[in-house]
Amino acid sequence: MEKAPETVQLNEEQFGALRERLEKNQLTAEDRRLIVQIFQAMRWLTQQLELGRLSMHRLKRLIFGEKTESRENIFKGTEKGPNKSGSKCWTESSDENKPKKPGHGRRGADEYTGAEKIFCPHPNLKAGSPCPDCGKGYLHAAVEKGIFIRFVGNPPISATIYETEKLRCGLCGKVFEAPLPSDVKAERWDESAKSVCALSRYGYGVPHYRLEKWQADLGVPVSDSVAFSLSNDVADCGFAVYRLLVQMGAQGSLIHYDDTGIKILDLIQENKTRDPTKERVGMFTTAVISETSGKEIALFFSGRNHAGENIVKLLEKRVAGLDPPLLMSDGSSRNPPTKEFEAILLNCLTHGRRHFVDLMESFPQEIKYVIDTLALVYHNDALSKNMGAEQRLRFHQKNSGPLMDELKAWCRSQIENKKAEPNSGLGKAIKYMEKRWEKLTQFLKIPGAPLSNDIAERLIKRCVLHRKNSLFFWTEHGAAVGDILMSLIHTTVRTKENPFHYLTALQRHRSEVKQNPQAWLPWTYRATLKSLLPSHEKGI
Repeated sequence: MEKAPETVQLNEEQFGALRERLEKNQLTAEDRRLIVQIFQAMRWLTQQLELGRLSMHRLKRLIFGEKTESRENIFKGTEKGPNKSGSKCWTESSDENKPKKPGHGRRGADEYTGAEKIFCPHPNLKAGSPCPDCGKGYLHAAVEKGIFIRFVGNPPISATIYETEKLRCGLCGKVFEAPLPSDVKAERWDESAKSVCALSRYGYGVPHYRLEKWQADLGVPVSDSVAFSLSNDVADCGFAVYRLLVQMGAQGSLIHYDDTGIKILDLIQENKTRDPTKERVGMFTTAVISETSGKEIALFFSGRNHAGENIVKLLEKRVAGLDPPLLMSDGSSRNPPTKEFEAILLNCLTHGRRHFVDLMESFPQEIKYVIDTLALVYHNDALSKNMGAEQRLRFHQKNSGPLMDELKAWCRSQIENKKAEPNSGLGKAIKYMEKRWEKLTQFLKIPGAPLSNDIAERLIKRCVLHRKNSLFFWTEHGAAVGDILMSLIHTTVRTKENPFHYLTALQRHRSEVKQNPQAWLPWTYRATLKSLLPSHEKGI
C-alpha cells in the first residue's frame, strides 16, 4: 500500500495556465511532475475505497462535514425498530420519550454571571411608606426585584487618552505638568488588556493578526507582535500556577488524554537537517484532563513528544503509594505509555463505534445492529450518571454486561461463520474491537471507569481550532506560552470560573502568586482575593 500522497494545491489561475499548456502540448518538467502527483492521489484514493479504509460516507463527511455521529444522523431516512436478526435494539419509543433539551428560550438573569449589577431604588417611595394608590396600606420590600438587562458593545481593547495640562514659567522656563487622576496607574497596558490578548488567541482561537485588524478598524490599533508580548507576560505571571497544576494533575485518579498534530516553524526548519527514517520529524500537542479531588485539571503539552511520552513525563511526577490511575485514551499506537507504570489502561468505546459508523453504506444491516446495541449501553450510562461509583458499576454489570457479551459473540460469529471477510472494512472494524475488548469494557469491571474519551476529544478541539486559525507557532517558546495559557484558561472554564477575571487577578498579584500558587488556583483565588480586602469591605 502506497503512502498517502502530498496535497496538491492549485488556485484557479494556476489551473487555467496548466490546462492551457496541456492543450498546446507545452508542458514543463514541473507540469509533468504535478500531473503524476495528481494521478498518484487518484490511485491512492481508489485503493482506500476498495479496501474499505475510506467509505463514500466518510469521504462525503470529510468534504462536506456532518453535524455529529449521533444515531439520528446515521439513520436519517431509514426505518427505526428491531433488526432482522431479532436482537434487542433501540426502539422508536426510546427516541420519542427523550426529554426536551434545555437551552431554548430566554436566558435568566442569573446566567449573566459576568454582568455588573446596579440596584435602582425607587426615587419617591421606600419600605414603610403609605401606599400612594389606596392610601391605607403600607409598602414592604418582600417583592421580587424587577430585572432589566442592557447590552453595550466595546472594542476588545479600549484606550483612553489623558491630556495632562502643562504650564511653563515665563521667566525661568520651568514646566509644571498636571498629574494623572488618582485612580489611573501610570502604566501603558492595564492587566485587563493583557488578559484579552491571551484569551482571544489561546482561549477562543482568534489569531493575534486578526485581533490587530479588528482593533485597527475600531481606531485602537494593537499590533500582533505587541499582542503576543502581552500574552507572554500573562503566561509568565501564571507559570507558577501552571507548574502546580501539572504536579496536581499527575496525582489524578482518572486521566483522559489525546493528541493532535501542530506546526512549530523552528522545528520544521530543523527537520531539513534530520533523517526522517531515523529521527522524529512530527510535532504534537497532547491534551490531558486529570480528575483529582473532585476537580478537573486541563493540561497541554506541545513539542516532538507524542501522547504516550507526555503521559510518562506526567506520571513521573506522581507521588509513590497512590492507587494506580485509570488512563483513558483511544486505540492509537501513540497513546499507550512508553514506559512501564502501574496504571490501568482504558480505551474509548466511541472510537470503536466510529469504525462501524464509517461503513454504514456498505453494511447497513450489520452496522445498524452494532449502533443499536451500543445505543442501549450509552443509554444505561446516562441513567447511571448520578449514581455512586459502586452502584453505577453494578448497574452496568446488570444491564450493559449482557449487551456487550451479545455484541462480542456477534463479532466472533461474523468472522467464524464467514459472514464478514477479515480484510473487509467490516472485518477490520470487528478486529479493532476484539483486539481492544479488555480495555473497551473496563467500565464493567472497575468503579468509575468511563465508557469513552469524549471529554478529551472536546478539549483537543480547542487545539484544532487554534491550529486552524493561527496555523503555527514560530518557536518552541511560543508553543510553551500556548500550553501555559490554554491550561490556565481551560482549567478555569472547567471550574466554572471567569477566565478573564482570573487571568487579570493573577497579574495584579504577581508576587503573591509566585510565592504561594496554591492560594491562586482557579478554585481558590476568589477566597484569596476576599482575604486581601480591608475589614470594612469584607462586611466584618
